[in-house]
Amino acid sequence: MLILSRKVDEAIVLTCPDGTRIDVMVTDIRRADTGRAYAKLGITAPQAVLVRREELPELHVYTEGKTDVADSDSDR
Repeated sequence: MLILSRKVDEAIVLTCPDGTRIDVMVTDIRRADTGRAYAKLGITAPQAVLVRREELPELHVYTEGKTDVADSDSDR
């Protein structure tokens, strides 16, 4: 795992083997009352790239210009 530090308005760039570029920018950092910090991220990626939060099941896949519902792991 690569761990990077970024400040607000700084980004990382992911380049896939096929040349697809994905930009991830830190847009805001806030500290909760508990002292825990939260970052807001802006993600720029081609429409064919599925972007989701890790805790959500992968329910949609992008195929031929439209989004289709796919089987989730819980259905298997």
